[in-house]
Amino acid sequence: MVRMLAHIKQSLILLALSPLVIGGLVLSIPGYLFHAIVNPRRGWKTALAVDDLGNVVANGHLGQTISSRAAHATVAGKAWGKIVCGALDTVNPGHCKKALTAHDQNLNVEDKP
Repeated sequence: MVRMLAHIKQSLILLALSPLVIGGLVLSIPGYLFHAIVNPRRGWKTALAVDDLGNVVANGHLGQTISSRAAHATVAGKAWGKIVCGALDTVNPGHCKKALTAHDQNLNVEDKP
């Protein structure tokens, strides 16, 4: 019962935060476009943040990009990782190999988020 109440409380807090989260998502689009032109370094950081968000939404680890997750899946022999890495490596050769060793991607993928 206590666990269920804690779950409900967390859900209500998250729902109350929805306007802030949605506002942040909406503002990130023009911010990304602005920085892509004016400050590409900041544009890359924004793209990385969105990539990280996409990975978390897809039940991945916080702090890990989709590229890193796909690279680890490829090493584990998973077909979806090979498909994603194949597409990424077509656009940017060696992308997934680099994602395995990037300083912000050295996660223990066995850890639960």
